[in-house]
Amino acid sequence: MPFLRERNGKLSPEKIIAFIGVLLPLGWLLWRALGGEFAGAFSGPPSLGGPGLGAPGLGGPGLGGPGLGGGGLGGGGLGGGGLGDGPALGARPIVEVIRYIGEWTIRLLLITLAVTPARRLFNWPKLLSARRTLGVAAMSYVLIHFGLYIIDLNGDLAMVAREIVLRIYLTIGFIALVGLVALGSTSWDGAVQRLGSERWNQLHMLAYPITALGILHFFMQQKLDVTEPTLMAGMFVWLMGWRIAQRFNRGTDSLALVVLALASGVLTALLEAGWYLAATGVDPKLVLEANLAFDYSIRPAWWIAGLGLAIALASRLALQVRPLPARRPARA
Repeated sequence: MPFLRERNGKLSPEKIIAFIGVLLPLGWLLWRALGGEFAGAFSGPPSLGGPGLGAPGLGGPGLGGPGLGGGGLGGGGLGGGGLGDGPALGARPIVEVIRYIGEWTIRLLLITLAVTPARRLFNWPKLLSARRTLGVAAMSYVLIHFGLYIIDLNGDLAMVAREIVLRIYLTIGFIALVGLVALGSTSWDGAVQRLGSERWNQLHMLAYPITALGILHFFMQQKLDVTEPTLMAGMFVWLMGWRIAQRFNRGTDSLALVVLALASGVLTALLEAGWYLAATGVDPKLVLEANLAFDYSIRPAWWIAGLGLAIALASRLALQVRPLPARRPARA
């Protein structure tokens, strides 16, 4: 299996771990299928207008009441919208399977974007070898996601095309899919040689807007609880912020990482408030105040800030054990 080996022919632990990791979500689905939880999942009428892909996005229902209580900002916890326990699958499990695969597509994209910071923050050069596996897996997941959606519409391609044109969140998702397929199909050495490194790098810069579109697509599918897409958006903000810091050679500076963590947390809170204002008209002050109420749940902004601070601490400790090589002085 050459794709699991380094250029010198040795097995790559990074590639092996990445390959096993991207198969685990599918393995979990297979385990549940063998347990009979998806009986009848691929039968019945299309889900348009139902609880899954046809659910309203912008302009949909409010927060479930005048306050920010159950079913709204306070509900769902960190796993909202995922493939949870049996009852969460509902009457038509295919809808939740489609959603589950879609969520993992975005997670894989975020993990792929996290490889470059992790490589630098922990001085782990070989980690870069896992990036291609993760990126190709993200493309594979989005194709499975789209294929299941076609199956859910009984294979009616005309209806699929009509829905993509008429429903803005599907249009956004389809654009992200096309872009991701373009990246995945050029993720091999021959494509780099044919395109040239400069053009190839320019093409793969599309990973950033593709990830943003995927997160927006996820936001627009949620009805009430946007906890998980907000977390994803916060992680994306941190990843983009780190790249800006790295451009100024501050990507491993502890103070810069602390500032980035706190700024990412604030921006995550503002993104959440802005989304609820745009989607439901809720006063942003109520959403921001919910971030200071810890009696029910910890909001995504705090998780992002805490994660950023943890990364700053872990990086400092790692670089003390294995420092980065000294920068060579520029030639006169």
